[in-house]
Amino acid sequence: MPVFTRLGDDVLTLTVDGDYTANELRRVAFAAFESEESPSRFPILLDMSGAAGVMSKSDEEMKAAGAIFGAYRDRIAGLGIVVAADAHGRFATDSLFAEEAGLPVHPCHSHADARAWFSGENSD
Repeated sequence: MPVFTRLGDDVLTLTVDGDYTANELRRVAFAAFESEESPSRFPILLDMSGAAGVMSKSDEEMKAAGAIFGAYRDRIAGLGIVVAADAHGRFATDSLFAEEAGLPVHPCHSHADARAWFSGENSD
């Protein structure tokens, strides 16, 4: 399965590895969001560093992915997205993804950058 989750230090990490669909991302993410183990409010580290085809996703696919997080925006404190530098624009604050998510998003180079952003430290 190319999408999996891990909860640690009150941060939910969603890792996408290889080819994926918005439906698969939605199924795994919603299961994690609805888990009794999830805090009432939490940041999400979306690790897209191993995801295939991010740059070839259509605008509609990017909006669908953003809507997954938008459905739970009241519980998500922020969304740090680890992704290759050339894909940062796909997840920027003014992107279709961010517009659909309707919550603070930040493309990052590493897990450490995302965690620094969560804590309000300078990153990137």
